[in-house]
Amino acid sequence: MTYGDYIQSNAWRTNAARLREFEAAGFACRLCPAQAADGTTLESHHRTYDRLGCEVDGDLTALCSECHRAVTSFLRARRYALIQPLRADVKTVRIDAPLFDPTREVA
Repeated sequence: MTYGDYIQSNAWRTNAARLREFEAAGFACRLCPAQAADGTTLESHHRTYDRLGCEVDGDLTALCSECHRAVTSFLRARRYALIQPLRADVKTVRIDAPLFDPTREVA
């Protein structure tokens, strides 16, 4: 099962560790004052994917959608900052001729 399939599954919606995290967080975002009681949709952020599908307490963090997006963006930026970018071997081409024909009359 892929990650996307798992997140859309009933197994994820009823995951005991996920539900316990929401309850432990008081059905509120762990980073901002947003609460489910106020209509905020809470999401579970995976702190680790080591036990994907068999998450245990501590693997997940309750976040609102906005904080989840911010945390995910921050973690991706930090991870990719450590990766050396790939560069193509590009040879420098030197052109001695002019890039236009100076003998051509412009109409």
